[in-house]
Amino acid sequence: MGTGDFTHPGWLAELKEKTDPDGNGLFKLKKEYRLDSPFAENDTRFLLTTEISNIYKRGGKVRKVHNVVMVSDFEEAEKINRRLVNLGGNLTSDGRPILGLDSRDLLEIVLDCNENNYFIPAHIWTPWFSMLGSKSGFDSLEECFADLSPHIHTIETGLSTDPPMNWLCSFLDGVTLVSNSDAHSPERLGRNANIFSTDLSYHAITEALRDGDPEKYLGTIDMFPQEGKYHYDGHRKCNVCWDPAETLRNNYLCPACKRPVTVGVMNRVIHLSDREDISERPNRLPFRSIIPLKEMLAEIAGVGVKSKKVEADYFQTVRKLGKELDILLEIPEEEIEAKTSKTLAEAIRRMRNREIYIQEGYDGEYGVISVFRPGETKNFEATGTLFQVQKPASPEKRALINFDLKGIQKLLLQKEQIENLVAEKSENYSVKNADEKTFAGLNPEQFAAVEQTEGPSLIIAGPGTGKTKTLTGKIAWLVGNHMARPEEILAITFTNKAADELRERLESLIKNKTKANEITVATFHAFGLSVLKEFYHRFQRSENFILIDEALRPDIIRSLFNIKSGEAKKLASEISEIKNGTKPETPSFEKYEEELQKLDAFDLDDLIAKPLQLFTENEDARALYHQRFSYIFVDEYQDTNHAQYQLLRQLAPYATSNLCVVGDANQSVYGFRGANATYIQRFAEDYPGAGVFRLTRSYRCSQTILSASANVLNHDSGFLEGLTEGVQVSISEQPTGAAEAEFIARQVVELVGGVSFFSIDSEVTKGDKNDTIGSLSDLAILCRTRNQFEAITKALRDHHVPYQEVGTIPFFREEPFRSFTGLLEAFSMKSYKQALPLFSLKKQTVTDSQFEWAQQKMLELKPVLFIEWVKKQFFSKETFKEAEWERFCILAGEMDSLRAFLDFLALGAGADMHNHRMEAVSLMTLHASKGLEFECVFIPGCEKGLLPYNLYKTEVDVDEEKRLLYVGMTRAKKLLYLTSARSRTLRGRRFQLPKSPFLQSIQQELIQQIKNKPHKKPVEKDNQLSLFD
Repeated sequence: MGTGDFTHPGWLAELKEKTDPDGNGLFKLKKEYRLDSPFAENDTRFLLTTEISNIYKRGGKVRKVHNVVMVSDFEEAEKINRRLVNLGGNLTSDGRPILGLDSRDLLEIVLDCNENNYFIPAHIWTPWFSMLGSKSGFDSLEECFADLSPHIHTIETGLSTDPPMNWLCSFLDGVTLVSNSDAHSPERLGRNANIFSTDLSYHAITEALRDGDPEKYLGTIDMFPQEGKYHYDGHRKCNVCWDPAETLRNNYLCPACKRPVTVGVMNRVIHLSDREDISERPNRLPFRSIIPLKEMLAEIAGVGVKSKKVEADYFQTVRKLGKELDILLEIPEEEIEAKTSKTLAEAIRRMRNREIYIQEGYDGEYGVISVFRPGETKNFEATGTLFQVQKPASPEKRALINFDLKGIQKLLLQKEQIENLVAEKSENYSVKNADEKTFAGLNPEQFAAVEQTEGPSLIIAGPGTGKTKTLTGKIAWLVGNHMARPEEILAITFTNKAADELRERLESLIKNKTKANEITVATFHAFGLSVLKEFYHRFQRSENFILIDEALRPDIIRSLFNIKSGEAKKLASEISEIKNGTKPETPSFEKYEEELQKLDAFDLDDLIAKPLQLFTENEDARALYHQRFSYIFVDEYQDTNHAQYQLLRQLAPYATSNLCVVGDANQSVYGFRGANATYIQRFAEDYPGAGVFRLTRSYRCSQTILSASANVLNHDSGFLEGLTEGVQVSISEQPTGAAEAEFIARQVVELVGGVSFFSIDSEVTKGDKNDTIGSLSDLAILCRTRNQFEAITKALRDHHVPYQEVGTIPFFREEPFRSFTGLLEAFSMKSYKQALPLFSLKKQTVTDSQFEWAQQKMLELKPVLFIEWVKKQFFSKETFKEAEWERFCILAGEMDSLRAFLDFLALGAGADMHNHRMEAVSLMTLHASKGLEFECVFIPGCEKGLLPYNLYKTEVDVDEEKRLLYVGMTRAKKLLYLTSARSRTLRGRRFQLPKSPFLQSIQQELIQQIKNKPHKKPVEKDNQLSLFD
């Protein structure tokens, strides 16, 4: 018996507590937990299994596939769990975890952990969540698992199919068919099962499944597939149930509601079938179809399956005859009749001979399998009385395939031929484009900006207007037309993620990786760091200087001036303003600078301030960089602060300098960091005669979203033009923050067409996704502050929705990673004497010999192995959360050296942690969302106090808050939800806030109000009982 759910930490802990390994890769219950069995000693063996839900995008479609994994011991289970946590998997939210991971990649992980682990695609035909499902699956095993397909040896048929249905598809000939079912209640164990004739061991079982040897694997026990709730096509609410032929005749449209019907498993099998005769299938292993004993007893008694009478009759029957499966399959009918009743014996005879009546399941409605016509059981019992009644005739024997398969396949072929003919005619009348050249995709405004290659230029680019495309196009134009050598070009961005995107685009455009890599693409801080690595001696630093991040600076100040944390943060802010050139120097500043020199360190502000000082004071250094970089490009120019602006003026001082900047004053949202939008506005003054290019076509937002967001700025939609008119912006007010979060979670589930069987069965969604939404990664929830995350993450977990959190500050800048990184920095210093102050700041006791030992290990080990060593030697196991530590290790594993890793930790931004490949909803702050785009965006907390934000302060830059909401709204391509709550709790304090005044600026014709509808709390049927209680 499979344990299920070994991926859930709580269940895995219980399995460890209550089972013992039997030495053969299986497990037994500890004696104190075993229940007495009336039949024999309770010696059940358990095999470690789990089912994983994979939701991901492949080939332009969202795929939702469930897979079963089997392992032989707890160590292997934990190994897989760690790998899944590394990838952002939330294993605690559900027994069946939902991962934004390709099934093929999950298979690779499972096999990488141990080649003896076993992988089975689950219930492969279920419409919504399976490998071959009609709603979100593939058309073949090979399409799903690609190069790893040969490692799939077994597939699970599911409740709605049986072996003969699968025999219709020749592409399944090479796999063994197994029949499993979820144990939603203990009495349903074994309703689908597999029969082995092997040793009782993990290896013997998996080998039998892998080989399909009929001497070792004897076939399956199946319920009649028509009982499965997705067997036929139809609409449950409209009471429409069709076989595949009827569906074809009605062109898949429900006659009642005119919507497409839910296509069932039988229809899907026929679509993919390539056989008319199932006997052609090699190695057809035996299978036996059953009806659970309780269902037959209920039919005989004319009462419900869960009635007390059926319960009593069931236990009386098994006491007389033995185990249920023996009753259904093995015990002679004469013995059954002698010990129970003629009616039950006849019922079992009919079941064994497939002489049954069937009402097929469809669209989530379970089918009904009967052995008697209504009222027939009374007549049947009467055949033994004084007044003889003719014995009722048995129903006809049910064929394995019970309809005109050949006829349906012919209809499908005709339909396909007609569709191909229509497509062919359309193609003949269409004009085929010639091969697109590198710059053919630019619109006239973009191309005009690209063509200007000499002198300064300003590109004003609103949201979605193709600024990156234009910027990279301009660089590629220079290189491709031999107007500039790649090494002469410097491109500056604000985040590592933006820099990476720029590099990828350039490599694609230039089509020469070597040339593309010769272009210097860096963030402001990374560029400044490269300057300091070249000119460190000018500032009395060594070649091995260290970087002091924003977290460590207040610690240094507190220790240096012997002041409290609050005062230290205030002084740190003042020092930052001095380095950015907006305040004069003070004695405290000079003392701090001396301390940094003693530490052989620069802080983050120095990465801009010191190069600026160098170029201002040293003509040779300035001339070197003028000669080195003839062309300079700057992205997000509106976000530059005073020091960055002055640095650019040193690098491009002349009216004829080849400086190209791209930006949008309406998206300036970093005033709290000293950013000043006036620099973009005065560009024409700094560079008279500069070319000014305005990109007016937004390829992201609909016109409705552009107009609504412009209203927030108290502008009209201005010069921006959307590709489509789009739908109205949705606005919803909820009673509480928790209700708002629940509203958002339900909308997410509905938009993607469900993330689990439960979301469909409980009618949170009908299973049909919004045509606009391709996958979970198409959705984002953008909050003004991280304090809003708590309620939203709870609602997402309640609905089993995968999500990834992204804040302005990355996780590795917070404790305990701050202390850990400080220790790594100390170990990277030249001497123990130099490192001692850092050890003191971090309150770490490290001896001289330990320091030398660490330095030796640092030389011997790769960065990821070294940080594991440091953790083991200097931190307790409980210090770090496992998931965050694994993420930290993954980052380290991507670095060539410890120094590169430490530089990344110092320079990385929160937005750099966003993984656009992860199949999960993005939950992030509005600031962190800058530069990203999504099909659908939710912005909760549209209240005065959050937008604009003034919960804990009196002064607020209202214009910047407007721009921040503008940025959030324009992340949305097609759907936008603005929500608010009449009351909410943040950091333990309850607030009652009015609606944001910004919403009042939006024209009424652009919005639709969504009223708060009360919803029934879904009740999950057949709540699973504890297996061991």
